[in-house]
Amino acid sequence: MKKYLRISVFAVLILALVVTFAIAGCKTGTESVKATAKTMKAADVTIGFSVWTMEFTFFQNVEKGVKDACAALGFKYTMLDQKSDATQMVQDMNTLVNQKVSGIVSTPVDPGAMGPAVQKARDAGIPVVCADIGKSGPVNALIVSDNFKGGGLAAEFLANLFPDPAATIFGLGNCKPQWTYARQRGEGFKAKADELTYNIQSDIIVQNPSAEGGYDTMQQMMSAAPDIKGAFFVSGREAVGAANYVKSQNKDIKIVGYNGDPEEFIAIRDGILSATILQQPYVIGYKAVETLKEILVDGKSYENVEIPAEVKLVTPENLDQIAKEVMDSTGNSAFGE
Repeated sequence: MKKYLRISVFAVLILALVVTFAIAGCKTGTESVKATAKTMKAADVTIGFSVWTMEFTFFQNVEKGVKDACAALGFKYTMLDQKSDATQMVQDMNTLVNQKVSGIVSTPVDPGAMGPAVQKARDAGIPVVCADIGKSGPVNALIVSDNFKGGGLAAEFLANLFPDPAATIFGLGNCKPQWTYARQRGEGFKAKADELTYNIQSDIIVQNPSAEGGYDTMQQMMSAAPDIKGAFFVSGREAVGAANYVKSQNKDIKIVGYNGDPEEFIAIRDGILSATILQQPYVIGYKAVETLKEILVDGKSYENVEIPAEVKLVTPENLDQIAKEVMDSTGNSAFGE
């Protein structure tokens, strides 16, 4: 009888241990992934950067952020230029996979076309982080400007200039629907304008994303709403084009842009553009590498996470200070000089 009792007690203890470990595994699913994830030493990490184009200051500053972060963290670094070509983008992603880099940062010229290349990277055990623009495929994370907040800042700026909502009409120069994240700028502008009870009478998609397109769109906007007081354009080049049309008509209509391109800084300095919302591409690039460090070195798990990057309102009053901050962080003049 005692023999059977000892066997029963032993069996119960074994069963209790099995149940305990099973419950612990259920409760700590995420933590166990972190604990068992394969990690690397910093000296063994190589980051590959696939950049939209090095032609524009924005992407030069993203690249500077990526490169500086790699240097600060002790990572090796390699960069490939898509040259604004979607086919080249896919080829470059595949090249980085074949080079067996540890992690990839991409500013994709065509986010919708990158999915298969991202999948190939992930199948090879290479995490992928997109820096701004957008994403498709199983990316680990997207570092993107807080576009919705930026649109709200533009609405607040214009509202402060025209404190009577009942007597004020605004316009919106929007982008095409496929630019999902850029569209959030217009959504933020409309949400804040609605909250402040301002009327957006003319909401027009800029068909030609250029200064010329902004110029033509502003002409349409003023024809549709002759009493317009101010307008927000969700991209900088278009905003400068719109402001130049306003100037050609000798009108006092306040235009706000978005990006913080050199053309915008110059237009603000020259009294043509009223303000812009500054993205911080250097910060975006730096954060992208920091995120890969958390994955590769710290063993943290990221899947399809969106991480916002701060934006700033630039006006004639703070123009010089912001320009100094840009120069100090990137080595590039905010005026492109």
